[in-house]
Amino acid sequence: MNRVPFLIVLLLAAAPPAAAFDPWEDEARYEFVYRVDPTSIEARGGQSVSLWIPLASDSPSQQVLHSGVEAPFEVEERRDGVGNRMLHVRWAGAAPAGASIVATTRVVRAPSKGIAHDAVAAGSRDDPQRYLGPHRRVPLDGLIGQLAVQESKGLDSDSEKIRAFYDYVVKNMRYAKEGEGWGHGDAIWACTEKYGNCTDFHSLFLGMARSQSIPARFVIGFPIPTNTTSGAVGGYHCWAEAWDPARGWVPFDASEAWKARRFDDYFGTLPSDRIAFTIGRDLVLSPAQQGDPLNYFIYPYAEVDGRPVEEVAATFSFRRVGADTAAR
Repeated sequence: MNRVPFLIVLLLAAAPPAAAFDPWEDEARYEFVYRVDPTSIEARGGQSVSLWIPLASDSPSQQVLHSGVEAPFEVEERRDGVGNRMLHVRWAGAAPAGASIVATTRVVRAPSKGIAHDAVAAGSRDDPQRYLGPHRRVPLDGLIGQLAVQESKGLDSDSEKIRAFYDYVVKNMRYAKEGEGWGHGDAIWACTEKYGNCTDFHSLFLGMARSQSIPARFVIGFPIPTNTTSGAVGGYHCWAEAWDPARGWVPFDASEAWKARRFDDYFGTLPSDRIAFTIGRDLVLSPAQQGDPLNYFIYPYAEVDGRPVEEVAATFSFRRVGADTAAR
């Protein structure tokens, strides 16, 4: 019978368990696979197909280490006017049976405390002056403007107003996906119905802040589960940032704060359990689409002969990887 030396047994017994991943403290390295089914796009004969797929971008809390794509068509990487990265794919007619487009991204994501005032250059992607106007679904007057005036009464600084608007959203909204109307990021709808998903929570905040001339912006990406190291990702997640002249860009996640009942934790700090893809609303892609500006851009968007396709099939998956894998 083989015998394990007594000393080794003692050392194994005394070895501490592997440290659990804490997204509030720990940096994470992810490989994210974005798979698009081009056969879900109906096209005939010589009809021209254009497809846009969002890509993750660098930020102070996120570094893209690798981007790769496998596709049977012509592909180019582009950036829109905001600086969002994307793939543009073109072909003619129906996609061949079994075709797929697979974009693989490896990133390092750290817990985020925003972007310091001194790190933001005028005219850059992070210039707060870019994020002041209304959107089609985020008006700044009427009910939204009135609500912002009400909730900021007696407050002098933008810092106080930002926190007051955040507190209003997390205390008066309810996270729910029921009925119709939620999920479009319609600030008026969120203001009156007082429930919805992450787009609705943060659109209400955007309208309130911008109506008071406080820059605020919408960030969208994918949530990454913390209780496993790999698996499917069911859909997008979004959060927001507001410009505090004293601090710079302050991140927050009002919908996750509501679900976790951790209002303070999700204001000013975001955990590393996410990958950011695009910033902004009413987006014009690159090259510009012929359809309307996109309400937000996280799922693939396609046009056939310039006409928007209602839905393009896509699936998403991730795995948490080591430094050696992430760098390749």
